[in-house]
Amino acid sequence: MITPNSQPSGNDPDQTHHADIPIAEKVCVVTGGGQARGTAVAEALARAGAKTVAITYSDDRDAAHEVYVRIQSLGSGCLLAKMDVTDRKSVRQVLLWITDQVGKIDVLVNAEETAWPHEIGSASAGERLQAVGVNIRAQALMADEVLPFMGIQRTGGLVVGVAVDDEVTAALMAFDEPGVPAFVAAAISPMTALAASRQVTMKVLPFGDPDAVAEAVVGLATA
Repeated sequence: MITPNSQPSGNDPDQTHHADIPIAEKVCVVTGGGQARGTAVAEALARAGAKTVAITYSDDRDAAHEVYVRIQSLGSGCLLAKMDVTDRKSVRQVLLWITDQVGKIDVLVNAEETAWPHEIGSASAGERLQAVGVNIRAQALMADEVLPFMGIQRTGGLVVGVAVDDEVTAALMAFDEPGVPAFVAAAISPMTALAASRQVTMKVLPFGDPDAVAEAVVGLATA
């Protein structure tokens, strides 16, 4: 794990909603920092003036490290950590480390993704479940783990998921397999009431190219 050059200050306990906090004071966590979507989102948040952008990666450390260096050159603090988004222990360890370093988490963007089987219909159940694990279920796991942090800090927060594309969603709906929600919203919907009670906003963006997703994330983070 790599720490920023300087540590941002802690949260303001008087703040109660993420929209009340200027982007220059926000700590943003972006998964998939070594991939195209995560890179686009992380750098867009840094250009928008986020105080700290914490990026995570799985196996693509070199690419993620390049993003880390570029974000620091933009003037934002940056954290870099390896994380398995499908493993609860790994997720919790990294979130604890981030809050230990910078005091809070204001925004979580689930940007990590893995390739879907080229032909879902002929793919094995194991191949489908593996892709669902990263692209859908991991988003629910990340949201579930970050909610307690956002609730404790009393500043609200923003959790952003990214949907799978329509063709994949339609294909997944043709299979009756345990633990395979067809859409990201279906995975995180059980948490929406808890999120609302903690002043945390949860959004699912439509599937799109990395730059479009990044632009939408910045709009949510700066609203």
